[in-house]
Amino acid sequence: AALAERAATLEVEREQRELLAAANERARVSRELHDIVGHTLAVIVGLADGGAAEAQLQPERGPEVLRTIAEAGRTSLGELRRALGALRVGLPDDAAGAELHPQPGTAQLAALCERIRTAGPTVTYTAAGDLSSLSASLQLAVYRIVQEALTNSLKHAGPRTRVRVTVTADARAGEVVVQVEDTGPPVEEATPDRAGGSRTPGQGLIGMRERAALVGGHAVSRRRAGGWTVRAVLPMNHDGRTKTDPKTARARSAPKDRTGVQECP
Repeated sequence: AALAERAATLEVEREQRELLAAANERARVSRELHDIVGHTLAVIVGLADGGAAEAQLQPERGPEVLRTIAEAGRTSLGELRRALGALRVGLPDDAAGAELHPQPGTAQLAALCERIRTAGPTVTYTAAGDLSSLSASLQLAVYRIVQEALTNSLKHAGPRTRVRVTVTADARAGEVVVQVEDTGPPVEEATPDRAGGSRTPGQGLIGMRERAALVGGHAVSRRRAGGWTVRAVLPMNHDGRTKTDPKTARARSAPKDRTGVQECP
């Protein structure tokens, strides 16, 4: 009787572990799909709006804009195929032979910034420290946080904003600091949605917080004069070998003036 009860208990535990693993995988794929689709659509919409506005002034830029839109779409489709492959859902016939690539990392940040530049914003990217030595999971978190912050800047501040992206790997402190700041829209283009108001906490801000939490860090988003700042602090040794004190890490990144500070979300 004891053995039978033990066997039944183990079976229940096994089913629970399978359900938990499936839920975790669905959450991971959901985050990937949001970042891929949200970013690509924001870039495509920005390019389409800019191309329509400049069609009469600079018609020679039309083919360039269309090529950039097509390239953004192809890149997004490739990432979607890889993400959906984990769910084993039905894909187009050509997806089975699609070339596989690793997840994006810090090496792709420059290309990401260039893609945003083509949509209009002026983007400055600065990297410090040895980013290439970071783990694959940490590099993916950095990339996705920067991607979401840039997407939000393009969506809410518009194509004429200026964005500064800074990624610093501080080996001495054992952490990676990601900061993305935008200047907001020009005064003449300010709308109720863009004029220094609150950016509604949506899946993007939640996703940044989750990305940071998955690698043992945290992220905050705050409004400042004329624009917004996203700041994330991620420990390099998030695998548990040396843990960073959450209170210490939060104190390093949290602004002294809490006015307008909004945790993600």
